[in-house]
Amino acid sequence: MADTPKPNSLAVSWFYGEQQKGTLIISPKYQRNAIWSIGQKCFLIDSLISGCPIPQVYINIITVGLGKEKKTIYEVVDGQQRLRAILEFLNNQYQFVATTAKSYPVSDLYKKYIGKFYSGLPDALQNVIWDYPIAVQELRGQDQQEIQGLFRRLNYVVESLNDQELRHSQYFGEFADAVETLTKEQFWDDFTLFTRRDSRRMKDAEFVSELFVIVMDGIQDQQKTLSRFYSDYDVIFPQKGKAIARFKQIISSLRTIKDTIRETRLRNKSDFYGLFAAVNELKIPANKSLDLVAARKDLVRLDKEMKASADTLTGETQEYYTTIIEGGNKIAKRKRRMEILRDILQKHL
Repeated sequence: MADTPKPNSLAVSWFYGEQQKGTLIISPKYQRNAIWSIGQKCFLIDSLISGCPIPQVYINIITVGLGKEKKTIYEVVDGQQRLRAILEFLNNQYQFVATTAKSYPVSDLYKKYIGKFYSGLPDALQNVIWDYPIAVQELRGQDQQEIQGLFRRLNYVVESLNDQELRHSQYFGEFADAVETLTKEQFWDDFTLFTRRDSRRMKDAEFVSELFVIVMDGIQDQQKTLSRFYSDYDVIFPQKGKAIARFKQIISSLRTIKDTIRETRLRNKSDFYGLFAAVNELKIPANKSLDLVAARKDLVRLDKEMKASADTLTGETQEYYTTIIEGGNKIAKRKRRMEILRDILQKHL
């Protein structure tokens, strides 16, 4: 029978030493990939220099080899994001960055050393990090099946979260703040684009995130890049104001055909994504919106034709139908759907 976990306390220096020896396994196969942003990492280091407690780490202790070849391996079962952030800082892989009080309220001590790597900190502060005691639960005598079962138990709440809920629990910075602001726009209630369940599970924020990314970097392939934007623009988001202003111009333009959207398939998320992207392609005068009313007739026509039997569809309607049924969220289909809708809008401007 495997031993029960035993509490211990190990200094940061111990983890660094084991990493240098190659005996610390931070990312076993069942662990998640590294997902923390620079803001999250810096906030953790601020906890260390401020003397704040951090969550405990679980380590599986494995002895391998015989005689003189025997050695001990330390496998991180839970806590890899924290340990990775600490060890990366000790290895001068990132520096202290400026954060906002709303996203990561760091201490005054931290603020004195913004722009500094670990090696650039005063010796006394380096020692505070080096000697910081991390609470550890040591596991011995457990096989891989037992360890993976424990990992699931430790993370069962996280695993029940959908992707957007997980992003919400991880990122608190500038990009997340912008999305939260845009999700609260009255526009979404007026269009009834989301259900109550969508809102409860943060599917509304996820979709708004996807639309916001269109403004910043164009159409994306499904949701593969979404978390990267949350991470990359977590702390520094220089174009935030400009991107929000452009986003609001687009939804203001779409308000001019509100009834058309609500009464046709354009209220479906895949279609609305294409329509939003189409308006983003159009030239909108500064501080103004476009009047899209003249395009209503053609948009309604497209909707009516799409309701016909698939084998009777021709031309752009047949193409549009194909973009919906053949991997509708793939980038090629999204782009073609956008192009069809853009051309409809453009000829009426």
